[in-house]
Order: sequence, then C-alpha cells, then structure tokens
Amino acid sequence: MNTSTTVNIDLLKKVNAITEKNLLKMIEKILHASAEQGPFGVAMIEAAQAELPKTECANCGSCCNSISIFSIEYHRIMRDLMTRYSPDRLKLLIRDGLDIEKRFAVTEETDVPERRIRCVFRNQDAGICTIHPVRPFPCRLYGILKFDGTRECKEVRELSPWKPLKEETLDQLQVKIAANSEQHQVFPDSDEISFFPFEFWLFRYSLGIENALKIYREVIIPSSTPLIKLWK
Repeated sequence: MNTSTTVNIDLLKKVNAITEKNLLKMIEKILHASAEQGPFGVAMIEAAQAELPKTECANCGSCCNSISIFSIEYHRIMRDLMTRYSPDRLKLLIRDGLDIEKRFAVTEETDVPERRIRCVFRNQDAGICTIHPVRPFPCRLYGILKFDGTRECKEVRELSPWKPLKEETLDQLQVKIAANSEQHQVFPDSDEISFFPFEFWLFRYSLGIENALKIYREVIIPSSTPLIKLWK
C-alpha cells in the first residue's frame, strides 16, 4: 500500500475551497443522510455498550483526538446533535468538522510526539465532551482495566467493580455493529474496513465516497500517527 506520511496540501486547499463555496448544500446532504438512516442500529449499539463499565477520569482531554468509528455510530451521533442543537449551532459544528486543518495537532502523551486531529466534540474551555452520552466504542474502551491488568491511561477508573473482558469478547461485541455498518476499500490491495474517523463520514455524505476516500488517504491518514501505523 502506498501510504504517504505527508499531507496533500493542494488537495486540502481544494477541499477547503469547495467547503467554503458549498457549505450549506453539504450540510443539507449530511443531515439528510442521518435523518434517512433513522434509529437503525441504536438498540444494537446500546446493548453492546451496556456490557462495558461506566467510568470517570481526570477529564484532561489529552485523549480527545479523532478516532475511527462505525457508520451507524456516526449516524447515532448526528441524530443526537440534530435533536439537541439549534440549526445555527449545528451548522457551526459541521463546518468545524469539515475544517480538518484547524484541528491538526501534535500530542505529547506518548514518549515520542505524535500527529493527531483533535476531536471536534471536545470543548476544552468548558472541559466537556459535547456528545458524552452517545460517545462511540473507542472512547468507552479507552483506559478501562484490561484482562492483563493494564490501562492506556492511569486516570481512568471504573465506577463499580468490573471483571475485565477478554480481548476476543470485546471484539465480539463489535462484530454485529461492523456487519451492519458501511464497508469501504481504502487501497486497491486492502480489505474493506468499516471504521473511519468522523471527518471521513462527513465528507462521505457530502462529497461522495470516492472523494471521501481520497481525502482519507491523502489528508486524514498523514495527519494521524495511529492511522499511519495502522496502514503501514
């Protein structure tokens, strides 16, 4: 796979120009797609997430970077925002979601600084996650006690006693969700996958799948060290 570690700046500028010119039309397409999706998959997601413990942490926000989620998780988030946000506030959030460049960051949470795209739902000034009740699987799994006794973050703790699930059990919880989510082939020689960053789904439903995959390969992957490692 020809995975570049350099952001395609020309493509990024082109995307920004298209977004600026066609923002309202793009937002309309994005909202229509999630409204049309309806509540499909919500009960399935809630049942799977109920198997996980409720947690709390120091809420520093250092882990609040863009992560890969399933399409039905994406639609669940969008539908939640559509019920809680005013049209103007929703418009601003989607605009910020499409503006990846403004959220390019370098994190110091690892021994070696790594590239990230900061999560559009993290309000650092208020110290809150704006979608906490409907946050996706990666957010819920991050930092919980693993079967081998380790955690990604020492600040996370379970709110009630919890016996860690084995890795294969955690995988099984997500298998059905993956099977009911969209799958796309990123590279000609790669298998199809069903998990993509929130930003990818925004572009997928506003600019089409081929454009979204190009943006994913040439802008989103090079902007995220974990994604570079995944595709390497």
